[in-house]
Amino acid sequence: MTFYDNGVNFECQRCGNCCTCSGYVFIFQKDLDLILEKTNYTMEELEQRYLSKMDDYVVLRDQANGACIFWDDIIKGCKIYQARPTQCSTFPFWNAVLSDEESWENNKDFCPGVGKGKHYTFEEIEELRKKI
Repeated sequence: MTFYDNGVNFECQRCGNCCTCSGYVFIFQKDLDLILEKTNYTMEELEQRYLSKMDDYVVLRDQANGACIFWDDIIKGCKIYQARPTQCSTFPFWNAVLSDEESWENNKDFCPGVGKGKHYTFEEIEELRKKI
């Protein structure tokens, strides 16, 4: 039994907290494929301007201020939203956030969309968790 057996609510408030905090956005092959399919970027351009290596992982680069390279302060959103990486599209339905109700509730301080908007069923949450 989990605290989200009856689902939880979440709706992005476009605050940018998750896009402008420190940390890594890991990029999987399926993410690269989607970015190439949905944008005008070439693989060479992505490698030169947007991607870095961290150990054996591919990650997105940060802007000088620490924000994600694809975060746009003017539009308050992601420049590649339709092709955003799996890690981004599944937030806040990550194992660490869903580990217990206290973690979920504590995440409200970071993410104002937690507890608002669309109701996600247990099944929908489990599908999102499997993507990472």
